[in-house]
Amino acid sequence: MQKKIWHKVAEEISLQVSLGKWPVGSIIPGEIELAKQFNVSRDTMRKALAYLSQQGLFERKAHVGTRVKARTRTGRFLNEYNDIRGIDHYGNLYPRHIQNVERLVLNEETADRLGLIPGEEVIRFKNIRVASERHPEAVVVTYVYIYPNALEVLDLIKKRSDDLIITLAEEVTGQECVEVKQAFSATTMPKEVSDIFHVPENSPSLRIIRNYYDSRGLSIVASESFHMAERFSFSVRSVKRS
Repeated sequence: MQKKIWHKVAEEISLQVSLGKWPVGSIIPGEIELAKQFNVSRDTMRKALAYLSQQGLFERKAHVGTRVKARTRTGRFLNEYNDIRGIDHYGNLYPRHIQNVERLVLNEETADRLGLIPGEEVIRFKNIRVASERHPEAVVVTYVYIYPNALEVLDLIKKRSDDLIITLAEEVTGQECVEVKQAFSATTMPKEVSDIFHVPENSPSLRIIRNYYDSRGLSIVASESFHMAERFSFSVRSVKRS
């Protein structure tokens, strides 16, 4: 389902706040100015700001303006997902840059971390998502691992920038993804990742390891993503059923 324009605007504004464009306590530009910056109507901008205020990001007062209340939202994300494509949707909102394509043989440590088989040959590349072409700060840095039979994916990425990598891999290999395993962990950033985020080495981060499997349990794509820790929170609510 295509997102409404004000949803997209709200996501970008939220990201810019988390990147520190407007510090906590500051007053952001007015609706009219922001609407011009984002090339949307004032009504669309009003809806985006109202939603983010409900989420705890802003505090709006008449004759004062919209004040930044927190760097991250305290409410739910704008979207809830219930299929295997949805879990990648957050990252896919942002422009993609592919770097450092290389062939390698998986050593035991890497294979164990990713749930793959040691000694297998794979193609690894960096998939860097940035806030926007106007604001190229990194949002997420992902190391993607595909098998040689999916090499054509690298050409398709250039032509179909909006498609998920798993979608392209399915098309190239003929395998259908029926299961996705995800592992979330708190970790520190290796230097090559921290350099992309422009933060010190070993800065705290959220790491997400994903593995996409076909019906035979064979991996199609594996990935390891790093997010800046301060931009993310993860919560679970459990309700007892009678």
